[in-house]
Amino acid sequence: MENENFKPEESLQLINVMINKAKNKLVDDGFLFIFWGWLVFLAATSFYLLVKMEFEQAYYVWYSMPAGGIFTMIYAMRQSKKENVKSFVDEYLMYIGIAFGVSLTIILVMGWKLQMNCYPMVILLYALTTFIYGGILKFMPLVIFGALSFPISVGAFFVDFHTQILLLALSVFVSYLIPGYMLQYKFKQQTKHV
Repeated sequence: MENENFKPEESLQLINVMINKAKNKLVDDGFLFIFWGWLVFLAATSFYLLVKMEFEQAYYVWYSMPAGGIFTMIYAMRQSKKENVKSFVDEYLMYIGIAFGVSLTIILVMGWKLQMNCYPMVILLYALTTFIYGGILKFMPLVIFGALSFPISVGAFFVDFHTQILLLALSVFVSYLIPGYMLQYKFKQQTKHV
């Protein structure tokens, strides 16, 4: 009968393989950072312009968010069907994604109570989530660019509503789009060598 216990070196090697697999998975999924970065960036800048033009239904641009959420769920389900093995890192990322979605929904639904503090809280949530994702995956651009949204969030507490919208656009540009394109580039480089 074989010994089913792992040696410490084998355990570390297995953990390393799982972490590297999760890193590659996120690189594959770098698409979602780009997708959400552009969706929120375009919605925020459109909202800003429409509000400045005194368009009464400017808030309609935010209806693209639930559509983006539905698209993301379909995309994630299709991606998970392609995967044979789920690592503990995959599970961590899934729970972070769920916590982000629930937290964002609470902030947006309770926006009427938060009033002028709604967008700074959303920016803070973007910063926190990308920072944690980057830390778990040891992908420093997500950590660094996520961290840049922390001071953007603080600054948003001290400016008017219109400027907060622009800071929201800046935050997703910094924390989602820049690292998203870096992830995409890294994936292309990795697939060249495979």
